[in-house]
Amino acid sequence: MDGGYYRGGWSSSKKNMQKLLKFLVAALLWLVLSASSGQAVDVALPLTLDHRLLTSLLLHNFFLNDEQSAEIAGKPGDCTYVRISEPNFSAAEKLLRLEVKLDIKVGTKLGETCLTPLEWHGYLELLQQPIFDGQTFALSFQTVDSSLLTLSRTPATIAGILWEFAKPRVYAHLDRIHLDLAPPVSELRFFLDRIFHGDAQRPAQAVLDSVRGGRIEVGEEAVVVELHAEVEEVFELDEEQAEAGLTTEEREQLVQLWETWDALLVRLLVTMAARPLDPEDRQTLVEVLLDTRSVFIAALDREDFEKDFVRLQFVQAWQQLAPVFRRQLYRQPSASSLGYLAFFAAADALAVFDRMGPTVGMEISQQGLLRLAGMLVGEQTALPYGSQLDNQLRELLQLPPMEEEVNPLDDLQEIDIPEEEPDVGPLSQLLDFFLRPAYGVEPPNLAEILQWKAPKDNVAEYMVRVKAVLAEGSGAVSSRGGVPSHLRKMFASLIPALAWQESCFRQFVSKNNKLTYLLSYNRTSVGLMQINERVWRGIYDRGRLRWDIRYNALAGSEIVELYLRNYALKDPVWGKGADTNLLSRVVYAMYNGGPGQYRKFLAREGTGKYYQSDLLFSEKLQWVAKGKWQCVAECF
Repeated sequence: MDGGYYRGGWSSSKKNMQKLLKFLVAALLWLVLSASSGQAVDVALPLTLDHRLLTSLLLHNFFLNDEQSAEIAGKPGDCTYVRISEPNFSAAEKLLRLEVKLDIKVGTKLGETCLTPLEWHGYLELLQQPIFDGQTFALSFQTVDSSLLTLSRTPATIAGILWEFAKPRVYAHLDRIHLDLAPPVSELRFFLDRIFHGDAQRPAQAVLDSVRGGRIEVGEEAVVVELHAEVEEVFELDEEQAEAGLTTEEREQLVQLWETWDALLVRLLVTMAARPLDPEDRQTLVEVLLDTRSVFIAALDREDFEKDFVRLQFVQAWQQLAPVFRRQLYRQPSASSLGYLAFFAAADALAVFDRMGPTVGMEISQQGLLRLAGMLVGEQTALPYGSQLDNQLRELLQLPPMEEEVNPLDDLQEIDIPEEEPDVGPLSQLLDFFLRPAYGVEPPNLAEILQWKAPKDNVAEYMVRVKAVLAEGSGAVSSRGGVPSHLRKMFASLIPALAWQESCFRQFVSKNNKLTYLLSYNRTSVGLMQINERVWRGIYDRGRLRWDIRYNALAGSEIVELYLRNYALKDPVWGKGADTNLLSRVVYAMYNGGPGQYRKFLAREGTGKYYQSDLLFSEKLQWVAKGKWQCVAECF
């Protein structure tokens, strides 16, 4: 009896222990999972198909001939044929409207003769419900209503025999139309896989695996398909680590990443520069380029980089670029349309994750930027950060083309000053200046470079030659017509004041019997006009900016004219009778800090709280106006 009680009690206790063990294991597993991951959030990633994109995809895939038409039955010239052409999608409240031109001819063929042919030419308008398969990512269209229109797009009637013949054939053809969106979705997944921190790779894979189709909505400008993904918060921000800033190695990596981003931005912009641009769109592209680069230079100066600097710049730039790109890239049917869609989807997804904050473990990488470039051009592509002259960029900025020298001076860092310098006396220098071939014909030689070594004495003669170079550069730019006649005197005074402020009229500096180009304290701006090599990369020949004083002067004059034309003179307050002194100062603020300084300087003007550079330039402007060239000694 005791033994039986013992065996039954032990058995009962064993079951209880097993239940307890299972509970403890489940609880422990829950704690581990809770500690290792945050709550999953359902994120909607938009796949935006502009109506122009839909039309482009339809044309490219289903209207394959040069006339952008599809032969449904027979062909033009036959006794009986049906043809649709000129498809165009638009919005009809919550439905899509597809309009196609419809040509019908029905007759009876007898030998070489077509008996009693009937013809009709007009438009077929279909109201369609787009349907998105969330598993296969195929987009199809279900027709819910239709109507016939005349060539002038008024309601039409048609002979019964014609419509009875054409209707089933046209509808059968249109019902077969579907767009395969799996390739851009696949590209999106590939891109997302490369924008998560290393610590977030496991949750990142879960994100990629969870991508699925969602609802579809027809908007005024586009059909938006939602792709859904489950995203976890994978880590908490370490405030102490964030405040510690970047290590030297991390900073170098970030600069390299920014250079890849800048190369991608140039690729995007020159893609647009090859197309006819509205003035507003051109202005947007130029502003994004110059602002993005100027903000980077300012961050370099402050040394307050954040790890997500490039991602934030990309997202901000994309908000401005996206409308321009959507308008431009979808105007013509193209084999690249799906690639464009993948690019837009990836950029939009980056913006979505950006709004979620950094705790999802996402950052942009060089591989991610390279993938974006590949989507745009349809193949793997490099994004070199080179210094070559790019006339497509110059065209975008509405600057005349330049020829890059066959043997640029790009890699030359310094030259030895010979013990016996060539004859560079006043007469020789003046003759060389005025007899030298016109700007742009040939690069300077060693003797020419040595003539511009800042002298220890006889500064007045040197200044005569430098002012002549500045007048030559500003005059060449002013004569192009971008500077209004009532502002040419102001422009002619602004250029030497700027050279005074930026370099104290020096292209070169010498030390230890070596001569080199004048370089700014942060090692980004060179020469007489202190042209920033990063901001103006590709727009000027870097070697000539460094070693050719004339080229540097002309480049600085072009930049001043660009800011004057593209920004200041867009504001009607600078008409005739405006304060040209104030206009000169606001243009200098942009020259010094980028387009964003236009409004910022005017705000400083309103409060009287100026930057030190504002005050120093104002002083130089007054000295030029009063001819106080002797003040050069204060900085020389």
